[in-house]
Amino acid sequence: MKKAYAVTLCNGEGYLPGVEALGSSLASSGTTEPKVLMVTPEVRMVTRDRLAAQGWIIREIAPIPNPNPATQRMLPRFSAAYTKLRAWQLTDFDKVVLLDADTLVMKNVDDLFDRPELAAAPDFFLPDRFNSGVMVIEPSESIFDRMIHALGHEQSYDGGDQGFLNLFFAGWYASSIEHRLPTGYNIAHFIYQFMHSHASAWKTLQHEIKIVHYLVQKPWKSHPTLTGASDIWWSAYFKVHPEKAESLKHRLHEAEDWSFDALTHLFVG
Repeated sequence: MKKAYAVTLCNGEGYLPGVEALGSSLASSGTTEPKVLMVTPEVRMVTRDRLAAQGWIIREIAPIPNPNPATQRMLPRFSAAYTKLRAWQLTDFDKVVLLDADTLVMKNVDDLFDRPELAAAPDFFLPDRFNSGVMVIEPSESIFDRMIHALGHEQSYDGGDQGFLNLFFAGWYASSIEHRLPTGYNIAHFIYQFMHSHASAWKTLQHEIKIVHYLVQKPWKSHPTLTGASDIWWSAYFKVHPEKAESLKHRLHEAEDWSFDALTHLFVG
């Protein structure tokens, strides 16, 4: 079986630091599976060369515009969110683990390739729907064609790819267990930080955390980051860019996480 991890970089290079940190975390996990980065035409050649040097296989793809822009109720970035559907066109692979660029791999997750399509973890806000930030898919041109056809008449409850995909794979919630990933494969960064700061109470679950998903603040976009898991993200990023690592910055990111911990202890004890 040919397998790969896949990520999308589109609508500019705003998520480039996320891709670099994610690639670093995958390398640290010990995986030997290829990493495919799908990029849209505006991603510069110098950026592509830099990422290729970091181990990414670069594939240029055409963007897929949001078919229902009026439903973009949450964030403007949803204008390009549907482009990730191009992962179903990676038909030179039998199985793909599709990751969002704002995720970070904490432990080896090659076992995900043993899962069938569509495998995903529950969404933090709507647990009877899956979160599309981590998905196991089986590329297929026929499935992709069906998706493109469905885009014209299916409404997305959140204005982005997640709402659409939950409609397309509507049977996920009632499907067999192999389609349902444990929460540790896609845990919100603020939940990770909460568990970390209350380690004595949550220590039995710490080993289950495998992928952290930065759903709210993105560490490279928000200064300061006050929703947790800042230090682990920057540690992964500095492995790619050691020239940017400074002890003062490390202490700053630790302080950001400490601020989150202090607030949670204040409110929940």
